[in-house]
Amino acid sequence: MNSIIVKIFFGVAALFVLSSSVMAGETTPVQVSFMNVDPVAAQEKLLKNQALALKRLEFEIFAKSKVQQLNRNHILSRSRMEVTKQTDGTYLAIYHQIDDSSMRVKVRRSQSSIIPYVGIISYREQVLEATSNTPEEFDDGSFTVVKVIPNRHIFSYQKGVWR
Repeated sequence: MNSIIVKIFFGVAALFVLSSSVMAGETTPVQVSFMNVDPVAAQEKLLKNQALALKRLEFEIFAKSKVQQLNRNHILSRSRMEVTKQTDGTYLAIYHQIDDSSMRVKVRRSQSSIIPYVGIISYREQVLEATSNTPEEFDDGSFTVVKVIPNRHIFSYQKGVWR
């Protein structure tokens, strides 16, 4: 259907060019060339791009849940922060947290028929610390980022599931 519309469009354009030159009194014919478009190949390319875009959306949802899981299960998460008493009597608290705003995803096709897609999650893990006079005094506002650790995880799409 689309190829028919394209041919009609170019045919009308060619007639317009030819008729305008005849109306202007020119007798030399104007040569018009057409680009050959393979509608099947164009449709296949469109479907492949749509499939890749769909897999990217699926992977983004998977990545968000994976980052939440990593945050929750980290040995030094906010709920399991390390609190140590310093020599001066104050307390130092340290915990790790993934910066959600730093998360990036990338999906690409693979050459394998078994694993058709590969996805990469990149993010920054922050190490936060604070000091206080008692362990109970720690609140969200007192922590500062002291270190940033870049992370990258590679996943494969196999049998309809990201792994």
